[in-house]
Amino acid sequence: MKELDRIETRNDLKSYLPSILVIVGAFIMLGLRIQIGAAFISDEALMMLALACYILAALFQLTNLYAPSSMAEKIGLVGAALGVFFNLASWLVRWVAAYDRELAMMRENGNMATPWLFRYIPFANLYDLSLAFAFGAGITTLVFARRSNFRVLTAFTLPLAALILILARFIGGEFIDLPPVLDSYWRPIHVGVASLSYGIA
Repeated sequence: MKELDRIETRNDLKSYLPSILVIVGAFIMLGLRIQIGAAFISDEALMMLALACYILAALFQLTNLYAPSSMAEKIGLVGAALGVFFNLASWLVRWVAAYDRELAMMRENGNMATPWLFRYIPFANLYDLSLAFAFGAGITTLVFARRSNFRVLTAFTLPLAALILILARFIGGEFIDLPPVLDSYWRPIHVGVASLSYGIA
């Protein structure tokens, strides 16, 4: 009995591996952006790659829903994982770009202080919130897609994530200056939890 429990636990942990790899990969992209600088791929280009992956994954998951095929399911899950990877990488690269922008503006005005890093978490406009919402939907899809009784949900959550990124594309990804009333350490906490929880729900 203990052997069976150990095997089931190992399989449960193995089911989270795609989600963990996606998050680690996105943080590697963040490190590359910091090392390479502004010459690195832009956050908008990464967002478009995420959108393409979400659409591809949604098509294969919808196909699998109506004409079950293990190949369609696997391609859909790989596409979803790539979509979440590019989605989170886009958001993280945007964070560094916002920090670099603010740092350059401060240096231009003669201020040599180093700005607080968490002040520039990308939650300033609807584009940023859309990236976080789509990431919440995508990572939740990856976590639950390994469970057979929840697998059908991927056919509905991936098109939702794609629609949110399409909305973000039309909104545009310009950086905006925060009004002083919103310049608080509570803003990233409050807005981050809210936008991610909407995506997860």
